[in-house]
Amino acid sequence: MSTLREELIHATIRRAILLIDYDIHNNVHKKYEFIKQTILADSSLTNDEKNKAIRYHNKSYDMQKISCNEGTKRICEYCNRKCLATEYCEYCVQDYLKSKFSTWTSGNNDIDHLIQKCQIEALHPQMIVDWIPYNNLKNIKYLTKGGFRALISFGNYQTIPTSFGIGAVSVL
Repeated sequence: MSTLREELIHATIRRAILLIDYDIHNNVHKKYEFIKQTILADSSLTNDEKNKAIRYHNKSYDMQKISCNEGTKRICEYCNRKCLATEYCEYCVQDYLKSKFSTWTSGNNDIDHLIQKCQIEALHPQMIVDWIPYNNLKNIKYLTKGGFRALISFGNYQTIPTSFGIGAVSVL
């Protein structure tokens, strides 16, 4: 496969968004189709780059459809419910997360409920908030302290694949 020019891919998507006529493309689907056709018509991108741009755009489209609760629904092949997302089923993701609620705790009920609420309201599986136990963090560096908090950086945390089709960054 040829080398993909990420900067050009993102510039093409941004340009397509700027070209939207909101009087004509007045709903989520019309905007999606316009951007998709603009990407496909761009002669500066290779076919591989166009495909990658469309994949990026599909993720954005799913998030917009869910956040606006607008767009064509499809029947999920796993749970048979009508869902808006095209690359995953938001209900299957929520059910999976709910099934895992009893398998972890921060040790604080208020924090647990906040994390669970954020998980259920996540617009995309790759945007799921998760509790990361301190002992799972590696290479912890204290950057600064002040007031009631400390700013730290860390690396090397565990990721797990999910059973709903899209890998999500998660630490148990």
